[in-house]
Amino acid sequence: MVSKIEFENAAKRVGNNFMAVLPKMINYKSIIQREVLEIATRKEMEDVRDCRVNQSMVDKLARLAKRQWATSGDAQSLYCAAMAVATIVKEYDWGTYYLVGDGMWEMACRIQNA
Repeated sequence: MVSKIEFENAAKRVGNNFMAVLPKMINYKSIIQREVLEIATRKEMEDVRDCRVNQSMVDKLARLAKRQWATSGDAQSLYCAAMAVATIVKEYDWGTYYLVGDGMWEMACRIQNA
């Protein structure tokens, strides 16, 4: 398990060298977006279409992100996975909570515990 301090340190490293990790974030996001279409229910897809927050869909995104993060298991990859899911959630018009502050850490925990 990655601790909150390790996660915050990774976030600082990413912030200092964002362009170096951007390809990893984009790759994670692309994979997760494709894979979620295969496992989403019709109700979940309707909620995405209608911009209604659906926690089971967020859980599915976290599980898919865990598969990507688990290949390395390090804090920086966890940050990339959390950012990928947070941006997907934002694109669903479900808000920006997971993109800022404790929301990113909450998403990281969801991914680790998925």
